Amino acid sequence: MSFRSRSLRRGVAAVAIATLALAGCAAEESKDSTTSTGGLKGDPIKLGSVLTITNPAWSNGSVKTVNEVWASYINKELGGINGRPVVVESCDDHGDPAKTSQCLNNLMDSGVVGLVNVSSLAFGANALPALEKAGMANIGGWPVTSDEYHSANNFPTTPGAAGSYPALAVHFAATGAKKLAVAYTNTPSGQAVGDELKKQWESLGGTGYFMTEFDAAGADFTPTLSKIAAQKPDAVILAVGEGPAPRMFKSAKVAGLNAPIGVSATPATKKVFDAAGDAANGIYFGFASVPSDYDSEDAKTYHDVLEKGAPDLELTNQTAVAVSSMQYAYDILSSINGDITKESVLKKLQENKPWKGFLTHPTDPEHAPESMPQISNPYTLIAQYEDGKFTPAPIKNPGDLAKYIDTEGDLSWVAGTPPKN
Repeated sequence: MSFRSRSLRRGVAAVAIATLALAGCAAEESKDSTTSTGGLKGDPIKLGSVLTITNPAWSNGSVKTVNEVWASYINKELGGINGRPVVVESCDDHGDPAKTSQCLNNLMDSGVVGLVNVSSLAFGANALPALEKAGMANIGGWPVTSDEYHSANNFPTTPGAAGSYPALAVHFAATGAKKLAVAYTNTPSGQAVGDELKKQWESLGGTGYFMTEFDAAGADFTPTLSKIAAQKPDAVILAVGEGPAPRMFKSAKVAGLNAPIGVSATPATKKVFDAAGDAANGIYFGFASVPSDYDSEDAKTYHDVLEKGAPDLELTNQTAVAVSSMQYAYDILSSINGDITKESVLKKLQENKPWKGFLTHPTDPEHAPESMPQISNPYTLIAQYEDGKFTPAPIKNPGDLAKYIDTEGDLSWVAGTPPKN
């Protein structure tokens, strides 16, 4: 299941194994960055990153690595920002709300001019108000809460948690499915996923919808998948995380479920595929980025920089989004005339100019859905897994759903929520 092969051709590229981390966050003292300044002598431009690294459910250690490696690349290869090195201080918040706020306070006290790659389930509800009050911006990362979808201080490069499941529903509807079945965890958030997908499916013209819950700690999901199979759906969405995913995939096969199955990128990990075996073949995943081996200069740069700076790091969708955010931060900082301060960074971002993107779909305020005005890139890439590789899934004739699809070359980017333009 190689992520590093370069023998792939455009249009049949294998997508990097991706883990869309919906990171939780708490706070620990910020640690000194190991970023190389590349010999630059100017005063460092500091960015902060609130991550959950020490937590039984989530770990964003790879994002901390990307922050440091890409900052080193900016300093060594791009000359920093007008000769000044960029440094990222990452803070592990352990997924604790109080520590999330502590992380933010520590980073602001250290003199950061903005945040980058915040990935925290707790940040939106607990630290975002303080970030706004301080007049500071967050660049990139993974928006999780509705607060982050609306905050004028948050500038994500991807749709985050709001993207995967709705985009999968659009993909299935645009490829002919009329009856959708959804399995969700027996939690309030899982119920919300099922309810929202039901509303969306009706708006997409679906004529049948079935949803059922499951216990993520269950040993055997065959009864749940058999119940779904009995409905004879045209497509299935499993709102499943990494832990139960292998058992869920195997149960689908045992239950004789033949309909296409879609999941988010969260369970798209080597650990899952090793445990699931061939039961994972044919499943569709919603990713935020192009393959690392895709035929583009951006992908080549991404691959080469991380291969050199962190050769043992698994290239994933998580690392790709982290790189996208770092590159966006570099482009913003480079475009500021005059002093680079938290005020000038926020002001430049709030000009809301389109950005060409890096590995991800381009951002443009005109693309932002009315319900999520800060998501200026609502697009997700759907790819199908087969024997260790992912292949982007095209949508050739979307019909009435064309407004949800942006086809660029051989890639069909899918917006789960229709863009304004």
